[in-house]
Amino acid sequence: MNRERSDAPKLEKEERTRRFETTSPGKDPKKDSNRRWLFLVVDVVLLAAIVAAIVFLVSLLTPFSIFDTDSAVERSITYTVEIAGVDRDSLAALKVGDTVTDQQTGAVIGVVTAVSSRPYEVYTDIPTDEKDDVLNSYVVTKTTYPEEFNTVTVTLSVAADYQSGIGYSVEDCRIAVGRTYDLRFAGYAGNGVCVELHAE
Repeated sequence: MNRERSDAPKLEKEERTRRFETTSPGKDPKKDSNRRWLFLVVDVVLLAAIVAAIVFLVSLLTPFSIFDTDSAVERSITYTVEIAGVDRDSLAALKVGDTVTDQQTGAVIGVVTAVSSRPYEVYTDIPTDEKDDVLNSYVVTKTTYPEEFNTVTVTLSVAADYQSGIGYSVEDCRIAVGRTYDLRFAGYAGNGVCVELHAE
């Protein structure tokens, strides 16, 4: 009788194990291995599709492209920089043939090919009694300094590297319309804005 009691839990455990094995699917090691490989392949394909979609969108929406193998091409450019509020003595120091350096990057960004000037004009935020019918607003006060100060237009020529999506650059200095430069001439230093650019 004691033997029957001690064998009962053992038999019960064996019965549970047998039932579990018959009801559990996928106990075949080959099938499990195949399913794992299938899930792995599907995961890799999905991941590759997601990465490809991201790269495509980035190259479509931005100038950046990993497939762009174009290297920089050297081109001769002529661009115009406008410097406001230059006094008479400084104007005399700006000469054709001078080398111009960008003070921020230290790059030689051109040689002066032409210098012209006009009276320096300053617009205030004080309106006058005169009304502009086209803009439907009052004209602001303009002060002109015909003798003391000038707005100087300096034309520069330089060999620049051109790269698609980036534009023109000389060493570490990008040349583009609308950019402000800290210019250093032989006898003058000041800020100028690029207002015009032509490539040859």
